[in-house]
Amino acid sequence: MSYPLINKKAVYASKFASPFGKRFGPDGRHAVSGITATVFGAYGFVGQYVCNQLGGRGSTCFIPFRGCEMEVRSIRQMFDHGQLGFMPFSPRDENSIYEAVKNSDVVINLIGKDYETKHFVPRRLPNGKLTRKNYSFHDTHVSVPETIARISKESGVKSFIHMSALSANPDSLSEWNRSKAEGELAVRREFPESIIVRPATVFGPEDRFLNDIATSLLARPNFGLVNRGVNTVQPVFAVDVAVAVNRIINGWKDFEGKTFQLAGPDVYTYREVVEFVADITGRRVNMFDCPTVLHNLRAFLIDLGIEPIVNPDMIKRMSEDNILIEDPNLLTFADLGMKPLSMEEESFNYLATYREGGHFKMVEGYYASDEERMEKEQKAT
Repeated sequence: MSYPLINKKAVYASKFASPFGKRFGPDGRHAVSGITATVFGAYGFVGQYVCNQLGGRGSTCFIPFRGCEMEVRSIRQMFDHGQLGFMPFSPRDENSIYEAVKNSDVVINLIGKDYETKHFVPRRLPNGKLTRKNYSFHDTHVSVPETIARISKESGVKSFIHMSALSANPDSLSEWNRSKAEGELAVRREFPESIIVRPATVFGPEDRFLNDIATSLLARPNFGLVNRGVNTVQPVFAVDVAVAVNRIINGWKDFEGKTFQLAGPDVYTYREVVEFVADITGRRVNMFDCPTVLHNLRAFLIDLGIEPIVNPDMIKRMSEDNILIEDPNLLTFADLGMKPLSMEEESFNYLATYREGGHFKMVEGYYASDEERMEKEQKAT
């Protein structure tokens, strides 16, 4: 299915005046949009989509990265020659952060992690304590964004966009959710005009949401639900989030100090999400209510590894609703002139790979014509 939002008029917006007043050249990827951006976390799930939108309108981007340069090579194809610069950095090295942001108009922080990174072997901290942790939730979601925001402000950066989460809540049972809320406050202390973006659960071809469910159903039909699967989510498409970030850059002066909550058009329970994935993939599923203590035990054991697919904090997050908050002070897609796409419209494009026969077998009920659906309903009654 095509992506109606991905077109020059709606996304790249290069026909409009540059938000920083330096645009020239033709429209599209070979233009010079006048935007110079530093994107932290650019090679993450959402980060790649944000970079593609920036590159598609001819922006200049600096991409700070840790580790091997091979991890960020996929971003090269998103930009025209001379418009992209990779910069090795460490979140604990303030000089490397300064070098990454000093020439930019806008800094976008997308750094985040579903789990606390760790080593196999414990290391000794300066205070003498032993720990396997490398970056805790507090480090990743509070300390690092706070440092980037402070250095950006000191460097004269005009706009700072910080990616938080719709589930950010200082009173949450989840440490991840609490750290996201604390991170927002830390960023605003250092850069009061910063723009906060709170996406809901993000879905897309590389997500750790629908893909994880489909992988589980591919291995076995039994699926244990957390809290009977009654908690709700409002999934948002990764491309929509990336487009929204670019539109926020266009109107950065109007959005200074504002907070956006970005969620899809539909609300689902976790049980409905699993049923949806099972229908799309054509897999049989036997859902049952698994006791929380068993979920936590399994998550604890898996979390002993360095790249866990689940951890005890994720179980707490799945036990809380993650939907839009009714607050007139919070902006949404509507304030950007956007209508987000639903999970049912887009997820078939990549979930079909989990089907026996792939996309060559149609999904009953999702791609049927109106006449076929009506005929099915009549037979059912």
